[in-house]
Amino acid sequence: MASKHVAEVSRLTSGQYRQLIDSCPVAVGVACNDSIVFINSAGARLMGSGDSDRIVGKKITDLIHGDNRDLVAGYFRQVEMSKDEGPPIEAKVRRFDGNFVDVEIAATWVGYKGTPAVQFAFRDITKRKQIEGLLVQSKQDWEDTFHAITDMITVHDRDFNIIYANRAAMELLNLPALQGMGGNKCFQYYHGTDCPPVGCPSCDCLRTGEPANFEIFEPHLNMYIEIRSMPRYDSSNQLIGLIHIARDVTDRKRSERALQEAKGELERRVEERTRELLVINEQLKEEFGERMAAVEALQQSEGKYRSLSQEFHALLNGIPDSLVLVSPGLKVMWANKAAAAVSGNNAEDLKGQYCFSACYQSTSPCDNCPTQRSFASGKEETAEISSRTDRIWDIRAFPILDDEGHVKSVMELARDITEKSNLEAGATRTRHLASLGELAAGVAHEINNPINNIINYAQILVDEFHSEKRDDEIAKRIIRDGNRIATIVRSLLSFARIRKEEKSVMYLHEIFSDTLSLTSAQIRKDGIHLKVDIPSQSIKVPVHPQQIQQVFLNLISNSRYALNYKYPGTHENKILSITCEETLIDNEPHILMTFLDRGTGIPAAIIDKVMNPFFSTKANRVGTGLGLSISHGIISEHGGKLLISSLEGEYTKITINLPINIQGNE
Repeated sequence: MASKHVAEVSRLTSGQYRQLIDSCPVAVGVACNDSIVFINSAGARLMGSGDSDRIVGKKITDLIHGDNRDLVAGYFRQVEMSKDEGPPIEAKVRRFDGNFVDVEIAATWVGYKGTPAVQFAFRDITKRKQIEGLLVQSKQDWEDTFHAITDMITVHDRDFNIIYANRAAMELLNLPALQGMGGNKCFQYYHGTDCPPVGCPSCDCLRTGEPANFEIFEPHLNMYIEIRSMPRYDSSNQLIGLIHIARDVTDRKRSERALQEAKGELERRVEERTRELLVINEQLKEEFGERMAAVEALQQSEGKYRSLSQEFHALLNGIPDSLVLVSPGLKVMWANKAAAAVSGNNAEDLKGQYCFSACYQSTSPCDNCPTQRSFASGKEETAEISSRTDRIWDIRAFPILDDEGHVKSVMELARDITEKSNLEAGATRTRHLASLGELAAGVAHEINNPINNIINYAQILVDEFHSEKRDDEIAKRIIRDGNRIATIVRSLLSFARIRKEEKSVMYLHEIFSDTLSLTSAQIRKDGIHLKVDIPSQSIKVPVHPQQIQQVFLNLISNSRYALNYKYPGTHENKILSITCEETLIDNEPHILMTFLDRGTGIPAAIIDKVMNPFFSTKANRVGTGLGLSISHGIISEHGGKLLISSLEGEYTKITINLPINIQGNE
């Protein structure tokens, strides 16, 4: 035997034998002194290497998983010592890519160059191991499912012995541990008898091979059971026994019995009730005639009500003011067409919406809401409300009471009085400005000469004190305050001056560019981020250019003050945005200029006063309070409007509407 193996290995050096081994699909190799001296191409592929030389020289245990190294090393020593073939073993080998492969190892003793060696073969059994694992898992899953079934399942041989049972059968039949041996007769545990009962359907199934289904009450088990008996065949299609599936139907049988009793009781009661209904039916026939007369009268009343309702709705929809019926939760229950037009929706779409959201575009109830006060007081309430769209509404709330005198809803009547308020405010402002203009002109002329004399005298004192090297601080203060008075006088004269000169058509961007040339250096010094969006196309506007430039300068100055007050240094939100766009107002072309700063904003309590003469939010000795009044007057003289909106601590936005010359557009 030894000489045979030696002869075989010696042929490894011959080309024909080596070619034969290399073409073998099984991994074959030789290990001598625990080192691999030869391995064929199939072995190199199994190890994830394209070259056998990478494997030759390595220890056989280097290829084996750490958990199997002792087993493989002992196996090779045993083969080498016995000088014979060893029984195959299983192990994991490590590939060059780091993965492990399950293999079956078969080894035999050989001689290699006069030295004892071991010839081995690796057979890849990875798929077989996976299949074995799946089979084990499938068997476990089947057993788990089998024992999880709540019906009793028993397997019998031809002699009525129970050879297998699920957990439910073991517990309900009180079966002992089954060892696959005879002696546990099914009739003993199912029927409590020493032999199969006469006429047992399971016996017929075993004789004919046909399935059988039956129900039976078993006193032995004190239960009704439903049994399905099925024949069991071997691989040769020979009948070798039965499979019983038994279900406890005691509760069902009891329920059926109870239902049968209830059915009888129900039939008795139906008969009694039928007799009663016959009597009632006669009474109903008599009442039917009376009801038909009442229905006819009701239909006539309903027709009148519908006619009145249509007339009432036509009347309410014809009212030009917004009319809304509001629930206690301030949700719209009904609205007329005028209210729908205000919200831009259909009247039906307003139902279920909050009144303050649908009608006034607000996210919360209006301040001083008359509707809420009417719900609380049960009386008519009124208020003037300003919406987010800069509209002013005169709102009247009329409570609607239920039978107990509680307010169940409120009818809200709202009238847009924006134009009326603006006209009244404009008229008042015009009267104030006219009176103030006359007074200002007279006062300015009376003050102008004396203040110039005071400034000149103070300058003489400064010159004398300077030559004498005396302290001239008081004289300089007189000059500064005199100049401040002179500035106020010039503002008063500008405010009071009657501007009758002709307007000229100018390019808007040129006027604005001139304004920026005067203020851009100071804006940069203040660290203000200026964002300008003026259309590149030329827009001609009929204006007094110096007056419009004075408006721009006043507005930029106010924005600078607000931004510097809020952000003394540089800040990312220290922004002044100036935009201009063309728009249509009452189908007439206008320009819309917006000055938006992120400064201190204007408190809501005083925003309606900021355009009054001499009213100022600035610190003492900083402003005259005439800038916005003068600007408002200039824009009004140009046929436009100057509008202010602000949120204290957040922003101030001033919008200028000016009519433009269509023929001047290029």
